[in-house]
Amino acid sequence: MFRFCILGLTVAALLLNAGAHAQVPLHPGLVATATDGQRTLKFALPTPNFTLQPGESVHPALKPEFKVEWTGVLKVPRSGRHTLFADAKVFVDGKEIQGQPTPLEAGERGLRIEFTRKPGATARLQLQWESEHFAREPVPYSALGNREMAWPASVTEQLVLSGNFPAPLQQFHRLARQFKCAECHELYGPPTRAFTESYEVPPPLTDAGNKLRASWLAQVLVNNRRVRPWMKLAPAHGGEAARPLVNLFAQQAGAELGEGATVSQPSPAQVAEGVKLFGKGDGGLGCINCHDFAGHRSAGDLRGPDMTEMHARVRTDWLLRWLRDPGRMQPGTAMPAFFSDMPAAQAQAKMHAIVHALTAGKALSLPEGLLDVPQDYRLVVRDEPVVFRTFIADSSTRSIAVGLPGGVSYVFDAEQCRVRYAWSGEFLDVAKVWTGRGGGQAAVLGKKFFTAPAGHPLRVGNADSEPTLKFRGYRLVEKFPEFDFEVNGVPVRQRVRKAGANRLEWEFELGETREPVWVVTGGGINIVGNVGTAEAGRVRLAPGMRKFTLTVGEE
Repeated sequence: MFRFCILGLTVAALLLNAGAHAQVPLHPGLVATATDGQRTLKFALPTPNFTLQPGESVHPALKPEFKVEWTGVLKVPRSGRHTLFADAKVFVDGKEIQGQPTPLEAGERGLRIEFTRKPGATARLQLQWESEHFAREPVPYSALGNREMAWPASVTEQLVLSGNFPAPLQQFHRLARQFKCAECHELYGPPTRAFTESYEVPPPLTDAGNKLRASWLAQVLVNNRRVRPWMKLAPAHGGEAARPLVNLFAQQAGAELGEGATVSQPSPAQVAEGVKLFGKGDGGLGCINCHDFAGHRSAGDLRGPDMTEMHARVRTDWLLRWLRDPGRMQPGTAMPAFFSDMPAAQAQAKMHAIVHALTAGKALSLPEGLLDVPQDYRLVVRDEPVVFRTFIADSSTRSIAVGLPGGVSYVFDAEQCRVRYAWSGEFLDVAKVWTGRGGGQAAVLGKKFFTAPAGHPLRVGNADSEPTLKFRGYRLVEKFPEFDFEVNGVPVRQRVRKAGANRLEWEFELGETREPVWVVTGGGINIVGNVGTAEAGRVRLAPGMRKFTLTVGEE
């Protein structure tokens, strides 16, 4: 009897400890335990990355010849084979896997990184990963966490601890706080200032060390160079006092110092191929619809940075990653994933044509369609879908109008992650978008046959409450847009097809979830097939049901 009591108490204690661990909050960043042989310190930073020149240390109180062990968790969003890379020993769930493709289950995985500084040498550590789901990239800070200490509070302690050794990581955070970078910019977290319009939000800085060339960053930080002249917020970056940040951005990211990756001088044929892709003619991607070019305003209502300055600004390796999958690098971006549906060789050829052409900078010829003065401002849909980000009535400022072949069109609201309405007939009149001062609303030319009822059609976890939504972008699949968003954290992909003269099909594909999922029907929304159980104006999907179709409009 006594033996069973002891066993019961032991099991209860284990369950209690497990429950307590599950309640400990997950802090962003990793915890470092570093020693120089004489002193050992424990502190937290948002990532384990660094680039240290001779004489510099990971902490101002430690000698440059140090050892450091980073610990925490790696948040794996999707099960599959992953490979982690670093100039260090990398352990996941206790197994050393650096450079070895390893199956990892989705969820939190134990992470440990061991690094030993070599005397007198430049030290560089940048944790990278790849899987069958995405190409090689630096592990984003959002995928790292720990249950010991929050890095912002730890950095505050690090900045008051005296030391005799140059320490770029702490100096970066000291200057970033001094110049209040995180007030307006995303920097390991959202900015503290609220912006009412998305086009007024300054660019994120978390990945600036991997993205920007040192010469351009110096112009921005020291001379307040502007790349988005339409923004109301005037830059004030600190002048000469901010110059040390030029190198520090790269050092705290574990990036190469200086100008970073570039490409060789292109041939005239390579430049011509890239310029063709920039334009609106046959085979063009229409980049100039959203980007300024050689001082000329973009041809559409959205405005992106001038393309002729892009090579001077952006490192080539970062640009190639951006072209490949912009929504992964910046969820919710207006930049479409042009190349995600292409064969790999074709996509690589086009992306490299763009990168090579951009090296010509201000010498680039103007792409087709940039200075055209159309006599008719109607957008015409022919044999392929037309995707046009615009301001339009009865939808948010983050609207995407799509004209489908066959005379059916719709508006997808990226803010609300849903189709707002659909119409038949002609597509859009964009005269108010492209004339005068620009920025006006596009006008629907046809007749509406569907207007969405209030609320999102999907519910995850709780059938009675509106979900939390996050738009992650879209990509072109067989030239049709596939919208990528999250509903209560569950990944969702939606494709819209014409199903009749006044009818659309919405094809949904859900990511992995253990929560129940409901589809709200009615208001012209109907579900196709027997995919679940009807419950008072909604359908509860059968467990494991990840793909389903809705129809809207006339039967």
